[in-house]
Amino acid sequence: TRTNKSARFRAIASSSPLEREGRRRQACENSRRIENQSVENTQRNKKSAMGESNSSVDEDLLLKEFFAEVSEVERDNEVVRILSCFKLNPFEFLKLPFDSSLDDVKKQYRKLSLMVHPDKCKHPQAKEAFGALAKAQQQLLDQQERDYILSQVTAAKEELRAKRKKQLKKDTASKLKSLVDEGKSELEYEQSGEFQQELKLKVKELLTEQEWRRRKMAMRISEEEGRLKKDEEEQKEMWKRKREHEEQWEGTREQRVSSWRDFMKSGKKVKVI
Repeated sequence: TRTNKSARFRAIASSSPLEREGRRRQACENSRRIENQSVENTQRNKKSAMGESNSSVDEDLLLKEFFAEVSEVERDNEVVRILSCFKLNPFEFLKLPFDSSLDDVKKQYRKLSLMVHPDKCKHPQAKEAFGALAKAQQQLLDQQERDYILSQVTAAKEELRAKRKKQLKKDTASKLKSLVDEGKSELEYEQSGEFQQELKLKVKELLTEQEWRRRKMAMRISEEEGRLKKDEEEQKEMWKRKREHEEQWEGTREQRVSSWRDFMKSGKKVKVI
């Protein structure tokens, strides 16, 4: 109220110059602190509003910094690795596990393709490696192709599990352990590096078998189509000869009639040339 304000004014007026200077500095410090806090809140709100956009920019910057530090030797090694991959397994080209998502595929392709891009990598086969990565991504983004490969992965897992089950039957201790921990040890085993390596080899085996069957079937179809085409051509040739013979026979009809008439008149047969 007015009384309290007057009392404060009188107290300030009666205070020493040093005390008044101290009060002035404290007021300035409080004002500065409030202003800084307001600026920080504004910046924090802006960052929050930008959200994913800032995250994407930061990711791009980190990726560019990473590739700026990648040596030519590392790029060459990556080209060699890609070209030595099993041709029927696109996951191997992109260095991805079989349970990778579509987003994982896109991110990994972007990373590896930048590493071996012909404009960035001096390896003579960089273009070939770049094309192999593009094909691998295309296969994994195609739902039909992806489902086919994952079906082979599922089949491979089932075979390995059946094999593991037979082994456990012979090993009583392991079988009892599996029953006690309710299959947790088997889950841990399937997540181990040993199982993943066996799975990779089994998938390679199954994909190779399927590809061989596909090629064999394609060969049979091609042979059957060739046989049918040959039979069709032979049939056409036979009808062509028959038609030519009929045309030739029809063309000599008048000569035959004339020769017969002459024979009937003279009793002598005139030879038809």
